[in-house]
Amino acid sequence: MTNVLGTMSLVLVAIVALSGVDTFLARTERLENRAEADRLAAAGRGAKPIDAVADFKAAIAIERENPDYWLALGQAQLAAGQLADAEGTLTELLRRDSTAGAVNLALARVLVKEGRITDAVSAYHRAIYGHWDRDAETNRTSVRFELVNLLAQQGSKEELLAELLPLLDVAPDDLELRERLGHLFLAAGSAQRAGEIFRDILHKNPQDADAYAGLGEAEFARGSYQAAHQDFQTAENLRPSDMGIRGRLELTSEVLTLDPTRRGLGPEEQYRRSVNMVELASAAVARCSSGVSAVEEEVQKAMTKRVGPAGLSAASESNLNLAEQLWKIRMQECKQGPSAEEEALRLVLARIAQ
Repeated sequence: MTNVLGTMSLVLVAIVALSGVDTFLARTERLENRAEADRLAAAGRGAKPIDAVADFKAAIAIERENPDYWLALGQAQLAAGQLADAEGTLTELLRRDSTAGAVNLALARVLVKEGRITDAVSAYHRAIYGHWDRDAETNRTSVRFELVNLLAQQGSKEELLAELLPLLDVAPDDLELRERLGHLFLAAGSAQRAGEIFRDILHKNPQDADAYAGLGEAEFARGSYQAAHQDFQTAENLRPSDMGIRGRLELTSEVLTLDPTRRGLGPEEQYRRSVNMVELASAAVARCSSGVSAVEEEVQKAMTKRVGPAGLSAASESNLNLAEQLWKIRMQECKQGPSAEEEALRLVLARIAQ
């Protein structure tokens, strides 16, 4: 009996020992596999996109449940131009967790490349409101800026404005970011908010030429050409070599010089400017159409008519109506849009029509 018990004890000890060896070997194999998968993933992160795709696929073959490898594979497929494969990879990953912020962001970028903008916007929203493993607020702000840049490129003003509003109070002391935000509000058609942002920047940094130029653009968009001229002038004084600022200053000067409705002008100057507008509008039509012949008699009359002091106001009004008529002919019959030399005329007529 004693021998039997001893034998059984030895067998149990052997079983336990073998089990421990198996467990050790299995753990060692798992560690080795994980190390190999990590090595492949690390190689993929430093490789060209097409090679990275192969590396991440190999890593996934070893560690199928690692979501980081799947995300990296989708990103590599996007970089390699394998859009359908990238979408499939990321969609499969989202089946496991539809609220993953980083995965939705990667999918949004794939959809943009595919030209599916509406779907991409939805994916960006899921990324913004999804969960992030680290730096959640920073990532959400970054994603929203990426989305607003996309909407700005698409010219979606209402959608752009809706996405910009949550960013109004972001990083108030980051002046570079605030200037970027101001220009985005301009693109969204919100010149007033843009102006407020640029004024706040100038309150903190009165020598910021970019902020003065941005404020000039905000005033220009609102039709406040005198204020815009002053802002552009200050911006040019701070940065005389900037040809972009100079160009905007010159255009604003043209508008102010051309506008017959500008405050402070006497009847004679208003009339002189109205005649000039008829001349410019007639020349604009003549450059690309014969449509001016339909109103040629009226044009000649406006250009040569002698008007006494009592009739200046009525004549000015008649000339402006004729200029507007000519501009409509030019826009209807000429295929090309307004040229640079016609821009001041277009702006003045647009202001008068308001």
